[in-house]
Amino acid sequence: MGRKFIITAVAFLSALPAFAHTTKFDASQMAGTQPRPVALRLMSDSEFSGFLRRLEAEMLRSQLQLKKMDMKSLNLDVQEKADLQRSYGRCLQSLDNTRDEIQKLSQKQTLRLDLFLLIDLNELARNLDALDESLTTPAAGTQKALGYAKEVLGIDGNLASEISTFQHHFIAFTGIVDASMDQSDADAAQQPEPQK
Repeated sequence: MGRKFIITAVAFLSALPAFAHTTKFDASQMAGTQPRPVALRLMSDSEFSGFLRRLEAEMLRSQLQLKKMDMKSLNLDVQEKADLQRSYGRCLQSLDNTRDEIQKLSQKQTLRLDLFLLIDLNELARNLDALDESLTTPAAGTQKALGYAKEVLGIDGNLASEISTFQHHFIAFTGIVDASMDQSDADAAQQPEPQK
């Protein structure tokens, strides 16, 4: 049961884009050099607690920054304004969901809660990308809308680093869980059958 959950989770996460904007080029690709592979490393308990505190602070800062934006003041037609409000609302809801998952995970780390946080972080990134896109449409292309878009892009950029750090931790954590399950299976297979 646990192994199936891990395999399903990894398959699901590999199907989800962590970042909607994947057209950026790495400077090492342009120069013809290969980028160095990133080593997966499980954070220690104290590192993980510190990471969650920083992530929670970043989510709160982002939430406050978004709430300062007056989307209703943008000069848009009724449909565009409704679409923008819906996108804006999804971002705020995603931030709330992410903060809830951080709180749960700070109480107890489990693979399941790690997965839920990673899903929420990816959803938040997608919602921020959608909001940024809505703010940069020609209809919304006022100076105020472009300023908001720049702020949303900054939030998204800060989030990208945190998602990457957490993804590496999550993959390392699943590897350890999988290895311990393999060891348990091997130990169970080595035990002699009880006499009948």
